[in-house]
Amino acid sequence: MFRNYLITAARNIVRHKLYSFINIAGLALGLASAIFVILFIRDETSYDKWVPDSTRLYRLETTSRVPGRTAVDDARVPFPVSAAMQEEIPEVAATTRVIREGITVTVGGRQFPEGVDVVDANFLQVVRLPLVSGDPATVLMQPESLVLSEDTARKFFGNANPLGQSVTVAKASCDKPDGACESTQIALKVTGVLRNLPSNSQLVADVLMPNTSVADTVTQEQKQNWLLPWYYTYVTLAPGADPQAVITKLAPILDRGTTAALRNLQVRIRGSQLYQMHLTPFTDVHLSSARFAENMTPAGTWVTVYGTATVGLLIILVACFNFMNLATARAMLRAREISLRKCVGADRWQLMTQFLGESVLMALCSLALALPIVEILLPAYDRFLERPITFHYLGDWQLSLMIVAIAIAAGLISGVYPALRLSSFRPAAVLRTNSSAQPGSSRLRTVLVVLQFAVSIGLGIATIVVYKQITFARNLDLGFDRSNILVLYAGALTPRSRETLEHTLRSYPGVSTTALSDAVPFQNQGALGLIRLPGRQDMITLNRILIGPDFPHLYGMALVAGRLFSESRDEDTLSDADGGSIFPANEEHNILINVAAAARFGYTPQQIIGKTIRYNRNFVNIVGVLGDIKFDGAREPVKPTVYFNDKSRTNWLSVRLSGKDVPATLHSIDSTWRALAPDTYLSSYFLSDQFGTLYRSDERQGALFGVFVGIAIFIACLGLFGVAAFTAARRTKEIGIRKVVGARTRDILQLLLWQFSVPVLIANLIAGPVAYYYLHRWLESYAYRITLNPLYFLTAGLAALGIAWITIIEHAIHVARAKPINALRYE
Repeated sequence: MFRNYLITAARNIVRHKLYSFINIAGLALGLASAIFVILFIRDETSYDKWVPDSTRLYRLETTSRVPGRTAVDDARVPFPVSAAMQEEIPEVAATTRVIREGITVTVGGRQFPEGVDVVDANFLQVVRLPLVSGDPATVLMQPESLVLSEDTARKFFGNANPLGQSVTVAKASCDKPDGACESTQIALKVTGVLRNLPSNSQLVADVLMPNTSVADTVTQEQKQNWLLPWYYTYVTLAPGADPQAVITKLAPILDRGTTAALRNLQVRIRGSQLYQMHLTPFTDVHLSSARFAENMTPAGTWVTVYGTATVGLLIILVACFNFMNLATARAMLRAREISLRKCVGADRWQLMTQFLGESVLMALCSLALALPIVEILLPAYDRFLERPITFHYLGDWQLSLMIVAIAIAAGLISGVYPALRLSSFRPAAVLRTNSSAQPGSSRLRTVLVVLQFAVSIGLGIATIVVYKQITFARNLDLGFDRSNILVLYAGALTPRSRETLEHTLRSYPGVSTTALSDAVPFQNQGALGLIRLPGRQDMITLNRILIGPDFPHLYGMALVAGRLFSESRDEDTLSDADGGSIFPANEEHNILINVAAAARFGYTPQQIIGKTIRYNRNFVNIVGVLGDIKFDGAREPVKPTVYFNDKSRTNWLSVRLSGKDVPATLHSIDSTWRALAPDTYLSSYFLSDQFGTLYRSDERQGALFGVFVGIAIFIACLGLFGVAAFTAARRTKEIGIRKVVGARTRDILQLLLWQFSVPVLIANLIAGPVAYYYLHRWLESYAYRITLNPLYFLTAGLAALGIAWITIIEHAIHVARAKPINALRYE
C-alpha cells in the first residue's frame, strides 16, 4: 500500500508540473527563511550559557534617579559597591569587577591599541572563563600581570609561547594633578592564556589585567567615589539566596556610602533613592539589558527574538496557505480518481493518509531544496548579522531534527484541509456530474489569498516606515556641522601637552581650527551638574560639558544670545568646575548654556543673559546662549546643558580639516602625536563615520524586513499565479458564453482583474491597522521621528495590487481574447 501511495504521489507531482513547482518552490523559500530565523534565535538565546557554574551568577546594574532628571539605566555601578556587598550581605558568596580601558600595549617596538579588561584578581574564579594555560586562582594575583586570549597572544608573539613574555604599557594617569607620573613605561608579564571567547558572550576578554596594577588608568580617588558608576560588577549568590532580598539589604549600604558625597553637593536624597540596583542572571543579560547604557557588547532584546520568530512563522504560514490553496483548487481534477478509489473499497482514513503523505512528501522535497539555499546564503547571512552563524547537520543533530519536524509539520498543515475535503467526496454524485464543486471552497481560497497578502503588505509597510525613519534621522538638522571633523582622544596627554598639540595642529595648512572638550557628539554626553537659581529652593539637574573657546565655532553652533568665551578673559574660565567645595577663583566667572537650559530655568535666551546661578557651590554668570544641538542624533531629545571653559580636564580634541590634502594632514597629525606621546597609540576617528554607526541596527532590521517582504510577496504571487491559471481554465466556458451574449474583451479583463483585486484590497484593510499599532510603538524609541503618513500604507497596498495584476494579467488577457467557439467546445 505504501508503495502504491508513493507511486501515485510521484505521478501527481510529475503530471502537474506547474502546480508542483509552485508548491515546492514556495515551501522551500518558506523553510529556508525559517531555518535562518531559527539559527538567529538559537544564537541570541545561547549567550553565556556555555560558561560553567553560572546558575548563581548575576550582573549588578543600576538605575540613577537624579532630582530633576529622567531616570538613567546603566550596566555599571560604582567601584566600592562590590566590596561592601561581600562584607555586609551574607547571601553574597563572591563579587568581582571589570572595567574596559583603552591602553596602548608595546611588544618588541610594535604598538597595539587594545581594549583591556581591568578586573579584580578573583575575576576568573567568579566568572569561570576557560583558560588554556594558567591557574584561575593565581593567574591575576600578581599586580603587573596580564592574561591574553589565544588570538591576542598570537597577534603579540606569533607562534612563540606567550607565558612569561613581557609587554610594556604607558601609565596614562596618576593621582598627582600635575601629571608628573604620567607616561611612565610599565612592564607587564603574561601569566595566562585564555581560550578565545565565542561571539555569543556579553564579555570581550581579549586582554585581562588586575586592577591592582599601577597601569590602571583609574585613580584611587576615583575608585573610592560612590557617585561614579564605571564598573561592571558580577555577584555570586549563596545557594537558595533570594536576589530581591540581597537588593533590599543593599539599600542601607548605599545610604551610608553616598551620604558624604551627596551632602557635599547639597543634594537632599538618600543613596538608595539615587541608585536603584538590579540583579540580572548572568545568562539573561544579553536579552534583558538593552535598556541599560554601556553594555560591554551590543545587547539583544526579547522583542527582537519574538518579532523575528513571528515573521518566520508568518512566512511559513504564507507558504502553507499557498500549498493549501492550490491543493484545494486542484481537488476537482482528482474527483474521479477519489470516487473510483472509494468504489473499490477505500475508506476515508486511507484516502486522508494518502493525501497527507503526498503533502509531507512534497514538503520534504521542499526541504531538500531549502537546505542548499541555506548553504549558499549562509556566508552572506553571517556578514549581514556581523557574527558567525554555523550550522552542521550532524553536529547540530537536534536542530536538524527540529528542521525536519518543521518541514513535516508544514506538510501536514498544508495538506490537512485538502485531505479532509478530497476524502469527503460522494462517489455517485461525482461520477454522475463529473464535478467535485462544494459550497465554500472558493471562499476558502479567497481567505487564504487575503491572509497571504495581508502578511506581505504588513511587512511592506514596515519596510517603508523603517527606511523613511532612518532617512529622516540621517538628514535631521543636528544643530552642528559634522563634516570634515577628526576627533582625537587625548586623555594620555597632560593638560599642557594637550594644549601644545592643539596649537601645533592649528598651524597646519590642512587644519581649519581645533577645540578641546570633555565630550563630543555621538560619543559622550558629559557629566551632570546641579543648578540652583537665586531665590529658589529646588535643585535643577543639567548636563555639564567642558569646552574650549573655539568649540562652538568649530562645530558651527549658533549663538542665540550674548557672546562666546574669549581666550583673553580670565573670568571666562573655571577650574575644577564640578567639585563640591567652594572655589573662590570660580566666583562670578562665566558660563554658556543652551536654549533648552534657558527654557528649563523659565527664561527666554535674551532674558537669561547676565543672570547669576549657583552651580554646585559657586555663583557663576550666564554670558551666552548657544543653539540646541542633538548630541545623540534622533534618538534622544536635546538635554539642558551648561558649558564651562576648563581645558585642564578636556580629553577630546576635535580637529576641523580644510579638506585639502587630507592624507598629508593626517600624516602630520600622527607625527605630532608621536612626538608628544611616543608610547601611546593615537586613537582617532572621523565624526561622520561615527554618525554612520548610530542607526546600523535599525538599518539591519529594515533590510531584514525588506528581504522577508520580498520572500512573502514572491510566495504569495506564486500561489496567485497558480490559482489564476486554474481559475482561468475552469471559467473558460463561462467566459465564452459571456462573449456570445455581447461582453467585450475589456469587460472580461476587468471582471477577472476585479476578482483577484478584492482579496488584495481586503488584505490592505487587515494589514494597515496591525502595522500601524506596532510601527507606532517602534517609532516611540526615537525622540525625533516621522509621522505615520497614510501614503506609506497606500504605497504598500498599491504595490501589492500592482504585483498581483502583473502576476495574473497574462492569464486574464489570454482568456479574455479567446474565441467563443473554442471556449464553448472546452470540456
